[in-house]
Amino acid sequence: MKTNLLALLLLLSPFAVVAQQTSNPDSTENKFFVGIGVSNTPYPIMGELKHESFSAIMPIVNAHFGYRLNKRTAVQMGVGYGADEINGHGTGSLRDGVLGKFYKYQRIRGVVTPLTLKWTPFNPYKRLQVYANASLAPVFGHMKTRATETYDEDVVVLYDEKFYTFDLVATAGLTLNYRLSKRIDLYADGILFYKNFFFEPRSSSLYEGKSAGIGLNYNLSLRREK
Repeated sequence: MKTNLLALLLLLSPFAVVAQQTSNPDSTENKFFVGIGVSNTPYPIMGELKHESFSAIMPIVNAHFGYRLNKRTAVQMGVGYGADEINGHGTGSLRDGVLGKFYKYQRIRGVVTPLTLKWTPFNPYKRLQVYANASLAPVFGHMKTRATETYDEDVVVLYDEKFYTFDLVATAGLTLNYRLSKRIDLYADGILFYKNFFFEPRSSSLYEGKSAGIGLNYNLSLRREK
């Protein structure tokens, strides 16, 4: 993690220098903004241990609404939807060494609503800017799962359930923002820290939080110049 953070800081350092040297020809403040982006950040939809699987959704497209608290700080609320489906079957030595067939089906759906804070220590009136970002994302999910084992003609249903889930994920990283005009900003996010607060051991080696995203913000209101 430290190596990746150092590498990203070194990569973005030239942009930070440019951000301080390249003036934004229009320093008019825009308080409210809406945006849309794409990312590959995964969010868990976790069942019980008996389901023997760890699943996640990846809301590729995300929308958000934001407000600039001051010249250096902005907060935004986002929403994204994701889904996944798994079908698995095979033959093997199952219970007590008896040969049989197994089947497993799992379908997950989820909505993610990340609350994100962005802050920059640099001059806010620059066209190119580097921000630190941190988010807290509730994940509201639904899972449908079924598993069976078949021995000759005898079908054993291990479970057949539908239920709702809730998970909570925190992320942090860096954002590179470029002001195209008074109305439009382009941005790129790099996520370096990822924490699932409802952590379970089976997810320890999965989804460690290295992800990225790009998007566009549209400024809704402009302060009139005197």
